[in-house]
Amino acid sequence: MAEEKAGQGMHECTHMQDLMKVQREIIRRHIDEHKWFQHIADKNEAVSDFLDKFGWIMRELICGHFCEDRFDCAAAQKYLPPKPDP
Repeated sequence: MAEEKAGQGMHECTHMQDLMKVQREIIRRHIDEHKWFQHIADKNEAVSDFLDKFGWIMRELICGHFCEDRFDCAAAQKYLPPKPDP
């Protein structure tokens, strides 16, 4: 019941393509260093490892802090910063 109420008037994410574009660019810039630091030879394995370790941070930052639709997006609600105490 609380989930229904929290989701009323909200839409699903319409910026997933933007999120993926940002992630691809970040990975492209940092994958060689990640491979070296993690001792991973295979690029695909390194990309998967990078996303496992850092993908959640990228999503939380983008969805919870920078997306212009974050307050009306059901997917972003769990990434919003906590509200300050009154």
